[in-house]
Amino acid sequence: MSDRDAIIDEIKTAPESVVREAYDFILFLKRRRALEPRTGKPQTATAKPDFLARQQAIFGSRVLPDSQGILDELRADRF
Repeated sequence: MSDRDAIIDEIKTAPESVVREAYDFILFLKRRRALEPRTGKPQTATAKPDFLARQQAIFGSRVLPDSQGILDELRADRF
């Protein structure tokens, strides 16, 4: 018996929830394969995110205080 036949036999005798999970996983793999280019190589990212620009867009030129003082104060309250 080949590996393929063994897997099919396992699926035939498995509970319905396991069969559904295996089917969903197979569909996931098929969709993922459809998104890959025909060469089979995964696409590489061309641009990296600019986190500094994102931070400046959110906070502007404001300088946020260091949180170490707050953490030290909270630790001192515990003792």
